[in-house]
Amino acid sequence: SSSSSSSSPPRTQKQPHRHPVPRPSPPSAPPKLISKITPFAGAKMFHPSIIRTNSSSGASSSNELSTSPPSPSTSPSSSTPPSSVSTSAQSRQAIRAAASSSKVVFRVPHVDELEFESTSGSPFVPMAAGAIAGAVEHMCMYPVDTVKTRMQAIQPGQPNYNGVVKTFTSIVHTEGIPRLYRGVSAIVLAALPSHAIYFGTYELGKNMLGANQPGNHFLSYALSGAMAQMAHDAVVTPVDVVKQRLQLFGSRFTSVTEVVHNIVKKEGISAFYASYSTTLIMNVPFISAHFVCYEFLKSNLTAIFNRKNINNSPAVHMIAGGGAGALGGLVSNPFDVMKTRIQTDPGLPMGMRNFAGAFRHIMATEGIHGFTKGLSARVLYFTPSAAICWTTYEAMKKFLGLH
Repeated sequence: SSSSSSSSPPRTQKQPHRHPVPRPSPPSAPPKLISKITPFAGAKMFHPSIIRTNSSSGASSSNELSTSPPSPSTSPSSSTPPSSVSTSAQSRQAIRAAASSSKVVFRVPHVDELEFESTSGSPFVPMAAGAIAGAVEHMCMYPVDTVKTRMQAIQPGQPNYNGVVKTFTSIVHTEGIPRLYRGVSAIVLAALPSHAIYFGTYELGKNMLGANQPGNHFLSYALSGAMAQMAHDAVVTPVDVVKQRLQLFGSRFTSVTEVVHNIVKKEGISAFYASYSTTLIMNVPFISAHFVCYEFLKSNLTAIFNRKNINNSPAVHMIAGGGAGALGGLVSNPFDVMKTRIQTDPGLPMGMRNFAGAFRHIMATEGIHGFTKGLSARVLYFTPSAAICWTTYEAMKKFLGLH
């Protein structure tokens, strides 16, 4: 009996208390979806990213799509596992939930994130764009150029041209509207090769000097502009002489060929380049400042427009070009007066048809006031002229495939 009592079954050990497994609470908001779109058409340097964020958080910390779906809602007492859902269905559900409660935020990138133009491809694209831009510019602004020339030149018996409006109305009333366009064919034909060389050289200079890389390259812009202007003036200076002879008050010339024949016969071929040195002295500082001002205004205006969520690339080029043209025209007007006198003034002795001689002659006969003649017309000309030229050039670069 003792053995039977000792072989009784052992006492069952007390089982530990099992706490219910906590169920994960459903997320308070749908998962975030961040997506970037292709840069908008016409963007050059600043490309805003469109970021979709959860409306409750307003900021995103991940660049990946969370495909974890929210747990299905079940009662607290239920212990049955949720039904399985396919991964693709979960992803679609997450995307719909994020898109339905998201908002669009525009972000202006830092300067290190900017994309700068690369013109390392064919040089014929900027040359073609520049040729078209030059022709459009000169056709639109030629009447204002005629008014400027009349105000700066000195001709026997000409009226007292002392204002842009007065000069314009005087030409229209006494000589007719076609007179404003006399010589336009010469300048437009010259604009095609000269502006092609002009913009092609500028883009080439920017590539050689590294100005297409991120950052500010004011010296590179200035040097590239100087090279472009020297190449441009070598083509356009002889045409400019012919143009101004046709624009003068009481000009007896009626065609380009007649002017060319008369100059070669009476003054020699060297007369076509008599003002070339003065033109370079005037244009190289002007165009260097012009390009630096344009590039500076373009980059800063683009940043301002993007910060205000405005996508208007043509307006940026128009404002930047107009501002650069106005500043350059204002600073270079005294040199332009001397150039015009060298090319047109019959009272200027042949030995004084150079920069120093023209300067002394104007100071002796008219004083310092003589260097301000045509200032308002020049600024009025270069402001819309540069705006038209740059806007057309940038648009044609985009149209021809140079981004």
